[in-house]
Amino acid sequence: MNKHQFVKTDCDCQRRATRYVCKHCGTYEYKSSGEIRKLSLVQAECTHPEAPAIPAAEKFRSRMGGAVDCLAPDYDTYMKDRGQCSHC
Repeated sequence: MNKHQFVKTDCDCQRRATRYVCKHCGTYEYKSSGEIRKLSLVQAECTHPEAPAIPAAEKFRSRMGGAVDCLAPDYDTYMKDRGQCSHC
């Protein structure tokens, strides 16, 4: 099972939510970064073949009521020169 890797595309700080897009399949989510880090196993599943597999420990925790972190590990790379607002 593969998981989404979300990167930020737009900011709406007044609502504390942001538009994120999966860099593999293009799925959009409008959530806070905290919510992106706490997706259920069903929400985190990505069907794209190049998406990373969910690590065994993370998959086990999510099946026991935990969550899956779907924020891209190279998140800062994508955010360089994006014109972030002062609240981000």
